[in-house]
Amino acid sequence: MTAALALLLCGAGPVAPDYRPGNSDVARTGKDFAGGRDEFRFVVIGDRTGQHRPGVFEHALEEVNKLRPDFVINIGDLIEGNSEDLRQIDAEWQEVTAATGKLDMPFFYVPGNHDLTNDVQLQAWRKRLGADYYSFTYKNALFLVLNTEDPPQPKIARRKLLEEYGPQAMGVALQALQGDAEQAKALFARDPRIGELAAKLRASENVAFSAAQLAMVRSALARNPHVRWTFVLMHRPAWKVDSTAFREIEAMLQGRDYTVLAGHFHKYEHQTHDGHDYIQLGVTGGTPGGRADDPAVLDHIMWVSVAKGAPQISNIRLDGFFAKEGAPAAASSSRP
Repeated sequence: MTAALALLLCGAGPVAPDYRPGNSDVARTGKDFAGGRDEFRFVVIGDRTGQHRPGVFEHALEEVNKLRPDFVINIGDLIEGNSEDLRQIDAEWQEVTAATGKLDMPFFYVPGNHDLTNDVQLQAWRKRLGADYYSFTYKNALFLVLNTEDPPQPKIARRKLLEEYGPQAMGVALQALQGDAEQAKALFARDPRIGELAAKLRASENVAFSAAQLAMVRSALARNPHVRWTFVLMHRPAWKVDSTAFREIEAMLQGRDYTVLAGHFHKYEHQTHDGHDYIQLGVTGGTPGGRADDPAVLDHIMWVSVAKGAPQISNIRLDGFFAKEGAPAAASSSRP
């Protein structure tokens, strides 16, 4: 029996030739096709809370779903929280999970201070979502999901500060705290009320990592000594405060390639520490953390591609998406 007849009897046709470089019937460069079995792509979502703007988070997930990343992960603050009313907490989570449940790929949850304001919210998180700190691996990359509210911190609720001082003062204080230290000092001297608010905000910016969480990190790193990259995700940027526990985590990370991602301040910022990227994301529907004309204040998603070498990170503004029918009119091109 000839090979051609065998293929015919088996119901199979001849294998189409690959479009390799050098073939006369195709014009292409010599690079390999992307999307190899060791490659993957994921999306990171920014803060949603602080008087969130309805529809922005949901719109972002709709667009992300079309991009088909392997998975989506956030950096905390998905619900407004600040409550011990289980009915309110449950209603807020239902709104979020209704959106994440429409994705065709996994969504990993990272807790924020709004999500875990108190022990009632902590128990609600664990009952609904599972662990509030954990690790997982995917295609030889390690992900450490940290909880900066372990345990929930006694602090001045930002919502109360917002009600007391107003959104304009809150924005000015937050922007000053994230800007030049000398300029902030001069501003606080000129406007003691802003200085008072800034002091209260600064006093509330503690992070907490329990001994059990540090043990989880130590164990995850010990089990995965040779991963190609380690991603550390948390809500509060712990590198900005005096945290002995976070310095211990950084010491554990020595000798490996890693990237740290956080949020909380609602304003994009990139730093390099000893050759490692430390990135504070902006928002995905949360209250903007500064003036509208500040380029670091934006709604966006982060697109991370992992292949050979260091991960490639790109940020996509939400107002950069438009449907196949074409770009909307300028008057309606941005969402609230």
